[in-house]
Amino acid sequence: MSDPEKPRLRVAIAGASGFVGRALLKKLAARFDLIALTRRPSNSANGELDADGVEWRRCDLFDPESIAHAIRGTDAVIYLVHSMSPQSRLTQARFDDLDLLLADNMRRAMDTAGTRHVIFLGGLGADQDPSILSRHLVSRQEVGSVLGGGHATLTELRAGLVIGRGGSSFRMLIRLIRRLPIMVLPRWTSTPTQPVAIEDIERAFEAVLEAPEKWQGEFDLGIAEEMTYGKMIHRAGIALGRDPFTLPVPISSPRVSTLWIMLFSGEPGSLVIPLIASLKTPTIARPNALLDHLGRDSFVGFDESVRGAIAEGGAEEDPRRSTRRRDRKVIQERSLVRSIQRMPLPTNLTPAETAREYWSWLGRVFKPLLRITTDVSEEGVVQRVQVHLLGKLRMLELSRRSEACDDDVEVLHIEGGLLVRKDASKGGRLEFRAIRERGILLAVLQEYGPSLPWPIYLCSQARLHLIVMLGFRRWLRRKA
Repeated sequence: MSDPEKPRLRVAIAGASGFVGRALLKKLAARFDLIALTRRPSNSANGELDADGVEWRRCDLFDPESIAHAIRGTDAVIYLVHSMSPQSRLTQARFDDLDLLLADNMRRAMDTAGTRHVIFLGGLGADQDPSILSRHLVSRQEVGSVLGGGHATLTELRAGLVIGRGGSSFRMLIRLIRRLPIMVLPRWTSTPTQPVAIEDIERAFEAVLEAPEKWQGEFDLGIAEEMTYGKMIHRAGIALGRDPFTLPVPISSPRVSTLWIMLFSGEPGSLVIPLIASLKTPTIARPNALLDHLGRDSFVGFDESVRGAIAEGGAEEDPRRSTRRRDRKVIQERSLVRSIQRMPLPTNLTPAETAREYWSWLGRVFKPLLRITTDVSEEGVVQRVQVHLLGKLRMLELSRRSEACDDDVEVLHIEGGLLVRKDASKGGRLEFRAIRERGILLAVLQEYGPSLPWPIYLCSQARLHLIVMLGFRRWLRRKA
């Protein structure tokens, strides 16, 4: 029971429309003032209350200013964001680079808004050496370190497979069992793991919010029983009323596994590829104080959680199916480009100096085809850039957004030029961003609307942009 004399915490949930987010909204709404943040392009909600009294706010998670406005006045942020679904018509970025950028945006926004606490749901097993981890688990490490690098204190809850209605990973497992007469078990299906029910994830978040000052640090979550993925397939099959015939094979190729899982589960590659790659890593929950506080013996067991999740058609429940279709339509109509390229962070250059070096390098590489002129302040900061083809045609013009720049971020606003669509978003920009916790520089092209017809753009300018960024990355590495 909550203390009536204790003021209610105001909590923002980033990723509220996802599987875990929706479960937390139902669980926490009675005890906390909740703000649900959504980045869905087709969702225009802003300040609207749902039936549970949750306030929904639309915000652009690629823009720290938008996030800071949405979370202003909150005591804590629950961070559940993954970047496995496209947010632009063309996204030239790996999912881990998208996640890194979004985490840094949230950290910066929390510092601006004065948010004191952030609770992040990371991946079980991410405590291990990065050299043995999949890209997905390394990404979870990166997100945790970036979120914890600001003024807000960090609580990182770590979980493996979360079992519950509407969970995409669990739905993928059930579809495979139902659709395959023979289950081929690659070597990774013998990897030890400890899943957890969504009900116990809810209890963990509630416990942390009840005493935020007590639960700072990293806490693994998982049932006491140690299982393998092959064992989970057998047990889930029994719950479905069938025990699939399995055939162990001495291969462990994630590519082969990814192809047949995509084929028979119907899930997109953006979800399947990073998840399958991470299954080679043991995910065992380390003993910790939060597990003791929750009482691990009271955790919902695997068989019980599966039965609850599949009851009344829950195994096929996909509440985001229709919203994904609407989102894709909006994304197609906007026809914007986002590109994020990861580079080594130069120790001898600030982002502002890196931006200056980039335009100078680009002018040398493409001389005499392109003439690049820059207006540079007395401090050596680029204020304006103009790119002319053969010295005559103005292809691109950018100006510095000084209010969005600081020691770690340099932002140039795309103002116009023949390469920019006239009705494109006014938020088009080029950023150079330092992620100092990880020694990474991100070169980010955001909200860019190309003027070339889309098929021509894809096979010309889009490819050229990647080649240019690859060349600049190599130049930076040599300079470092």
